Amino acid sequence: MPFPGRLYLIFTPDLCRHDPWHTLAEALAGGVDLVQWRRKAEDRTGLARCRDLCRAHGVPVIVNDDVMAAVRWRAAGAHVGQGDMPLPAARKLLVDQWLGVSTHDTAQIAEAKAQGADYIGFGPCHATLTKGYATGKTPAEIEAAVAMAAKHSLPLFAIGGITPDNLLPLRLLGIDRIAVASHVLQADDPRGAAAALRRGL
Repeated sequence: MPFPGRLYLIFTPDLCRHDPWHTLAEALAGGVDLVQWRRKAEDRTGLARCRDLCRAHGVPVIVNDDVMAAVRWRAAGAHVGQGDMPLPAARKLLVDQWLGVSTHDTAQIAEAKAQGADYIGFGPCHATLTKGYATGKTPAEIEAAVAMAAKHSLPLFAIGGITPDNLLPLRLLGIDRIAVASHVLQADDPRGAAAALRRGL
Protein backbone atom coordinates (compact mmCIF):
# COMPACT_ATOMS: atom_id res chain seq x y z
CA MET A 1 0.00 0.00 0.00
CA PRO A 2 1.49 3.40 -0.95
CA PHE A 3 2.40 5.82 1.82
CA PRO A 4 -0.56 8.16 2.40
CA GLY A 5 -0.47 11.92 2.37
CA ARG A 6 0.48 14.60 -0.11
CA LEU A 7 -0.24 17.76 1.89
CA TYR A 8 1.48 17.44 5.28
CA LEU A 9 0.76 20.12 7.88
CA ILE A 10 3.38 20.77 10.56
CA PHE A 11 0.95 21.82 13.29
CA THR A 12 2.52 24.03 15.95
CA PRO A 13 -0.29 25.63 17.98
CA ASP A 14 1.92 28.54 19.07
CA LEU A 15 2.52 29.56 15.43
CA CYS A 16 -1.16 29.93 14.56
CA ARG A 17 -2.40 33.45 13.84
CA HIS A 18 -5.89 32.55 15.07
CA ASP A 19 -7.32 29.89 17.38
CA PRO A 20 -5.16 26.76 16.82
CA TRP A 21 -8.01 24.27 16.86
CA HIS A 22 -10.12 26.27 14.43
CA THR A 23 -7.02 26.61 12.24
CA LEU A 24 -6.40 22.86 12.30
CA ALA A 25 -10.04 22.00 11.57
CA GLU A 26 -10.12 24.43 8.65
CA ALA A 27 -6.81 23.11 7.28
CA LEU A 28 -8.15 19.57 7.39
CA ALA A 29 -11.31 20.70 5.58
CA GLY A 30 -9.08 22.35 2.97
CA GLY A 31 -7.31 19.13 2.06
CA VAL A 32 -4.51 18.50 4.56
CA ASP A 33 -4.15 14.70 4.70
CA LEU A 34 -1.24 14.21 7.11
CA VAL A 35 -0.49 16.17 10.30
CA GLN A 36 2.60 16.46 12.46
CA TRP A 37 2.15 17.51 16.09
CA ARG A 38 5.08 19.79 16.91
CA ARG A 39 5.45 21.39 20.30
CA LYS A 40 8.65 21.69 22.33
CA ALA A 41 6.98 21.47 25.74
CA GLU A 42 5.08 18.31 26.65
CA ASP A 43 1.35 18.83 26.11
CA ARG A 44 -0.58 15.61 26.52
CA THR A 45 -3.95 17.34 26.38
CA GLY A 46 -3.02 19.12 23.16
CA LEU A 47 -1.66 15.98 21.53
CA ALA A 48 -4.80 14.03 22.44
CA ARG A 49 -7.01 16.79 21.05
CA CYS A 50 -4.97 16.96 17.86
CA ARG A 51 -5.12 13.20 17.43
CA ASP A 52 -8.88 13.06 18.01
CA LEU A 53 -9.65 15.96 15.66
CA CYS A 54 -7.50 14.44 12.92
CA ARG A 55 -9.00 11.01 13.51
CA ALA A 56 -12.47 12.47 12.94
CA HIS A 57 -11.24 13.53 9.49
CA GLY A 58 -9.49 10.22 8.82
CA VAL A 59 -6.08 11.91 8.89
CA PRO A 60 -3.00 10.30 10.54
CA VAL A 61 -0.95 12.19 13.15
CA ILE A 62 2.85 12.03 13.42
CA VAL A 63 4.57 13.22 16.61
CA ASN A 64 7.65 15.40 16.16
CA ASP A 65 10.82 14.40 18.09
CA ASP A 66 9.09 12.58 20.97
CA VAL A 67 9.17 8.94 19.87
CA MET A 68 7.94 7.68 23.25
CA ALA A 69 4.89 9.95 23.09
CA ALA A 70 4.10 8.55 19.64
CA VAL A 71 4.28 5.04 21.09
CA ARG A 72 2.26 5.84 24.24
CA TRP A 73 -0.47 7.68 22.39
CA ARG A 74 -0.59 5.24 19.47
CA ALA A 75 0.00 7.98 16.96
CA ALA A 76 0.58 6.98 13.36
CA GLY A 77 4.30 7.51 13.89
CA ALA A 78 7.11 9.85 14.86
CA HIS A 79 9.39 12.22 12.99
CA VAL A 80 13.00 12.85 13.99
CA GLY A 81 15.64 15.32 12.88
CA GLN A 82 19.32 14.71 12.30
CA GLY A 83 20.17 15.60 15.90
CA ASP A 84 17.34 13.72 17.59
CA MET A 85 17.04 10.09 18.68
CA PRO A 86 19.23 7.80 16.52
CA LEU A 87 17.22 6.14 13.78
CA PRO A 88 17.87 2.51 14.80
CA ALA A 89 16.59 3.24 18.33
CA ALA A 90 13.54 5.07 16.99
CA ARG A 91 12.81 2.27 14.53
CA LYS A 92 12.99 -0.34 17.28
CA LEU A 93 10.59 1.57 19.54
CA LEU A 94 8.06 2.36 16.84
CA VAL A 95 7.77 -1.24 15.60
CA ASP A 96 4.84 -0.97 13.14
CA GLN A 97 4.38 2.80 13.40
CA TRP A 98 5.85 5.14 10.79
CA LEU A 99 9.25 6.74 11.12
CA GLY A 100 9.92 10.00 9.31
CA VAL A 101 13.29 11.72 9.07
CA SER A 102 14.40 15.24 8.18
CA THR A 103 17.09 15.21 5.48
CA HIS A 104 19.15 17.90 3.77
CA ASP A 105 21.23 16.00 1.19
CA THR A 106 21.35 12.76 -0.79
CA ALA A 107 23.67 11.01 1.68
CA GLN A 108 21.18 11.56 4.48
CA ILE A 109 18.38 10.23 2.27
CA ALA A 110 20.27 6.99 1.60
CA GLU A 111 21.11 6.68 5.31
CA ALA A 112 17.47 7.24 6.29
CA LYS A 113 16.38 4.39 4.04
CA ALA A 114 19.13 2.08 5.31
CA GLN A 115 18.06 2.68 8.91
CA GLY A 116 14.37 2.06 8.45
CA ALA A 117 12.67 5.36 7.60
CA ASP A 118 9.21 5.15 6.04
CA TYR A 119 9.34 8.66 4.56
CA ILE A 120 11.56 11.74 4.56
CA GLY A 121 11.24 15.47 4.68
CA PHE A 122 13.71 17.28 2.44
CA GLY A 123 14.64 20.93 2.48
CA PRO A 124 14.57 23.74 2.96
CA CYS A 125 13.36 24.13 -0.60
CA HIS A 126 12.91 27.88 -0.10
CA ALA A 127 13.93 30.37 2.58
CA THR A 128 11.78 29.91 5.68
CA LEU A 129 11.37 31.89 8.87
CA THR A 130 9.93 28.88 10.71
CA LYS A 131 13.37 27.26 10.87
CA GLY A 132 15.47 30.33 10.24
CA TYR A 133 16.85 29.38 6.81
CA ALA A 134 17.76 32.43 4.71
CA THR A 135 18.10 30.46 1.47
CA GLY A 136 16.69 27.29 -0.01
CA LYS A 137 18.09 24.34 -1.92
CA THR A 138 19.09 24.77 -5.55
CA PRO A 139 17.03 23.14 -8.32
CA ALA A 140 19.90 20.71 -8.89
CA GLU A 141 19.92 19.70 -5.20
CA ILE A 142 16.16 19.19 -5.21
CA GLU A 143 16.27 17.15 -8.40
CA ALA A 144 19.06 14.97 -6.98
CA ALA A 145 17.06 14.42 -3.78
CA VAL A 146 13.97 13.40 -5.77
CA ALA A 147 16.07 10.91 -7.76
CA MET A 148 17.70 9.46 -4.65
CA ALA A 149 14.37 9.07 -2.87
CA ALA A 150 12.85 7.40 -5.94
CA LYS A 151 15.83 5.04 -6.18
CA HIS A 152 15.10 3.89 -2.63
CA SER A 153 11.28 3.95 -3.00
CA LEU A 154 11.15 6.49 -0.17
CA PRO A 155 8.29 9.03 -0.14
CA LEU A 156 9.75 12.56 -0.08
CA PHE A 157 7.96 15.62 1.29
CA ALA A 158 9.51 18.90 0.19
CA ILE A 159 9.53 21.44 3.02
CA GLY A 160 10.56 25.03 3.55
CA GLY A 161 8.73 28.21 2.60
CA ILE A 162 6.36 26.54 0.13
CA THR A 163 3.40 28.58 -1.12
CA PRO A 164 1.02 28.26 -4.09
CA ASP A 165 3.17 30.86 -5.88
CA ASN A 166 6.38 28.82 -5.76
CA LEU A 167 4.95 25.31 -5.89
CA LEU A 168 4.94 24.86 -9.67
CA PRO A 169 8.76 24.99 -10.06
CA LEU A 170 9.00 22.26 -7.42
CA ARG A 171 6.42 20.16 -9.25
CA LEU A 172 8.50 20.50 -12.42
CA LEU A 173 11.48 19.11 -10.50
CA GLY A 174 9.49 16.01 -9.56
CA ILE A 175 8.05 17.02 -6.18
CA ASP A 176 4.60 15.53 -5.59
CA ARG A 177 4.33 15.79 -1.78
CA ILE A 178 4.87 18.86 0.39
CA ALA A 179 4.99 19.76 4.06
CA VAL A 180 3.95 23.24 5.16
CA ALA A 181 3.58 25.28 8.32
CA SER A 182 3.47 29.08 8.19
CA HIS A 183 1.54 29.44 4.94
CA VAL A 184 -1.44 27.67 6.52
CA LEU A 185 -0.98 28.41 10.22
CA GLN A 186 -0.57 32.15 9.66
CA ALA A 187 -3.39 32.45 7.15
CA ASP A 188 -6.60 34.35 7.82
CA ASP A 189 -8.28 31.61 5.78
CA PRO A 190 -6.49 28.32 6.60
CA ARG A 191 -8.99 26.28 4.60
CA GLY A 192 -8.41 28.41 1.50
CA ALA A 193 -4.64 28.34 1.99
CA ALA A 194 -4.65 24.54 2.24
CA ALA A 195 -7.00 24.18 -0.72
CA ALA A 196 -4.79 26.36 -2.92
CA LEU A 197 -1.79 24.18 -2.15
CA ARG A 198 -3.83 21.05 -2.74
CA ARG A 199 -4.87 22.27 -6.17
CA GLY A 200 -1.19 22.79 -7.01
CA LEU A 201 -0.50 19.14 -6.27
